[in-house]
Amino acid sequence: RYATRHGADVINLSLEFELDVVPSEIPEILAAVRFANRRGVLIVAAAGNGFGRRVAYPARADQVIAVGATTRNGCQSDYSNRGSDLDLTAPGGGVDAAPQASEELQYCHPDDPTDWIYQQTFRGGSVRVFGLPGGYEGTSMAAPHVSGIAALVIATGKLGPNPSPDTVRNHIQATARDLGTPGFDVRYGHGLVDAARALRCPPVTPC
Repeated sequence: RYATRHGADVINLSLEFELDVVPSEIPEILAAVRFANRRGVLIVAAAGNGFGRRVAYPARADQVIAVGATTRNGCQSDYSNRGSDLDLTAPGGGVDAAPQASEELQYCHPDDPTDWIYQQTFRGGSVRVFGLPGGYEGTSMAAPHVSGIAALVIATGKLGPNPSPDTVRNHIQATARDLGTPGFDVRYGHGLVDAARALRCPPVTPC
């Protein structure tokens, strides 16, 4: 609510509740999500790291883009939650998840050692100190990729001066790189978010 009232266009929620949490247990969170969405703010959240077959809240809420994680190989990360509520994936690091029997992902290697995706982030106890610490992985690291691309798309004006959250969501999903089973699937959603295609392609048009 604070971010919405102070002019945010995109809100990133790198947080998750346990998979057994239901909407009636987090009414204030979901009310704040609806409040932001009604006022034209795009909300992006981490799908969760529960090795689960469903997306965690708040990412599971209808008004939120749920983001799962991929490895450096472009495979689903083994910890990343999945399910019909998953919208997109983005780099989160870690070990490749084992492919399902119906998939032919020859580039995935579930038994290989962890290969980090490094990110610039805070180090230590000060918000003034940045660096590239190792060991970070998760859907909390994946979600900001989508938030950043959404901000770039909005800033360019390619979707109009004040695009709705649904317009931005649909464009980013349409320009994502398909992974896994062709089309939407529960492991990758609409695919791996692609900044270059999101900025290059006409509005809501795969290319």
